[in-house]
Amino acid sequence: MMDCLQETTHPAPPTRPAAADQRSPKVRRAQRGLTGFGVVLLAAGAVLLTALLIAPNEVERTYGTIKTEVTKTVAGVREDVFGELPTVTLGRTGDVAELDSCDGTFTHMTSYDESRVPPVWAAHNGCQGDVLLPWEIGQHIRMTDSDQVYEVIDIRHTPQVWATIDDLEGLDGDLALQTCFYGEDKMKFVGLRPVEEG
Repeated sequence: MMDCLQETTHPAPPTRPAAADQRSPKVRRAQRGLTGFGVVLLAAGAVLLTALLIAPNEVERTYGTIKTEVTKTVAGVREDVFGELPTVTLGRTGDVAELDSCDGTFTHMTSYDESRVPPVWAAHNGCQGDVLLPWEIGQHIRMTDSDQVYEVIDIRHTPQVWATIDDLEGLDGDLALQTCFYGEDKMKFVGLRPVEEG
């Protein structure tokens, strides 16, 4: 009697011969280069993240120093080549809520409204207030929508927490602009006066 359970054999699947890498040497080099660049970017990101976690103020201060120098250089070129002065926009009147709106304008700070100091207009450094960080005595600027040129005639540095009227008493100028330094417990106030035509 024939056994009905016969062992059946299945043919092995066909195997493909190992294909030679069909990519050109130029493409292989480019892919290796991109892979290496990706690894470098990941490593740089890891280093930056570690620095931000360990020393955030140092990173912010370094960033601010570099940004301020770039701003100063660009402003110098624009003034020398094109005759363009740094420009700021005066915005709303208010206090911290208006300042924190970060709309790219300087807020007239009611908390400094007193006869012993000029009107103070402030902007966070990350909201275009840092334009004034490289300014020194004698810097000329313009206000948006005005032909009037102003000159920096006084500079005052104060603690960042909150400058008092006493800290600003005697600041010279018809108005003052204020922002904070990056990564430091320090604010900068600049007193401005219109430049007389003539």
